Amino acid sequence: MKSGSTTLTLKIPPNVRGRPDGLLVWILPLLVAQQILLAMTYVPPALHGFDDFRQLYTGGYMLRTGHGGELYDYDTQERFEESLIPSGRHFMLPIDHLAFEELLFAPLSLLPYRAAYWVFMAFNGGLVILCAWLLRHRLKLEPAQWKWLLAPLLLLAFFPIARAMEKGQDSVLMLTLLVAALWALDRGKEWMAGLLVGVGLFKFQIVVPIALLFLVWRRWRFFAGFSASAMAAALVSLGLVGIGGIKEYARMLVSMSVRLTSGADIHRYATQPRDMMNLRGLMTALLDGRMSHGSVQFLIAACSVIVLVAAATRRPSLPLAIAAASLVSYHFIVHDGSVLFLVIAAVLWSASFWNSAGGIVLLLAPLCASILGRNYLAAVPLLGVFLLMLRSGSEDGEFAVGVSPSGAESPGHSY
Repeated sequence: MKSGSTTLTLKIPPNVRGRPDGLLVWILPLLVAQQILLAMTYVPPALHGFDDFRQLYTGGYMLRTGHGGELYDYDTQERFEESLIPSGRHFMLPIDHLAFEELLFAPLSLLPYRAAYWVFMAFNGGLVILCAWLLRHRLKLEPAQWKWLLAPLLLLAFFPIARAMEKGQDSVLMLTLLVAALWALDRGKEWMAGLLVGVGLFKFQIVVPIALLFLVWRRWRFFAGFSASAMAAALVSLGLVGIGGIKEYARMLVSMSVRLTSGADIHRYATQPRDMMNLRGLMTALLDGRMSHGSVQFLIAACSVIVLVAAATRRPSLPLAIAAASLVSYHFIVHDGSVLFLVIAAVLWSASFWNSAGGIVLLLAPLCASILGRNYLAAVPLLGVFLLMLRSGSEDGEFAVGVSPSGAESPGHSY
């Protein structure tokens, strides 16, 4: 791309030439082009209501019109979805997030569905730009004057982020909260970081393991901030749907997780365990049909405990906590993988050749696994990167909280 006599190129600093991250020169334009082609395929069905924005828009409408107490009633959800976004066939996506998040979508429900979809996509695009700005000191892209453009392109080249935007999902918001939390931790603002992570309680399967690790790491201010915002989110949700609504929500979560045993259940809750890019997806794909459902669930739980204990033995690290939480989360499909960009940012420009190589593989894995129709395969490189981070964390604390990408401690902190 040229402007006058200036050529825009992605250059790798001399000290890292020949390293895996040098491949970005070649793969970034290809990945961006690939996402554009996929958007041409995925956006039209989403505009017709055949994707996740359908349930978020419906939830916002139900809250706005005084039906919060019925938010988690399956039949009521189905009736409202078909009324608001007629599909012409039986197509139901259950509302499965805590009610406080639907407050974001209540104003959007004032707009026609398609207009609301485009507004939310623009909102997500703004969040991507914000993430790029907050991560500018960690994304070692050159020339420096073009970093403001190349960093958003790198974010959009990551398939889960692009997929989240196309689906009208909230995963980009979750990524933004975690990026902002890392920015705060790098500046010694632990309470603020915890507060930001707690706002992400709408994806509690990701943020709760992160908070537990910070509690084990005895980062009290982080955990206090998390507890404050998470408690507020829970209380707001309770106020919106009532005790009965919370009970319905709990029953639905159990049915979508440990009790998901039949094809009818998978269809009802639009949840396929093999689509998960985590331990649940990988172990279900490998063991389902070979062992009883209960035995598979037990092994998933046992391996999840091992992952969390292993992470807890290392220095406090938000990228490491995100990698661990992603592996153990019960629900982690492709758009949820947006949060893995922080893991990629941590390892891609690492001092270790193998960490950097792992970052490249993890950058490509969700797209490749999706093309193959085997999303659970993306859990393999994620597990590999997690193990590499454990090894690096034990040696030099490269990914530790409060340590800048150059390895220097943040001001006022010595951990």
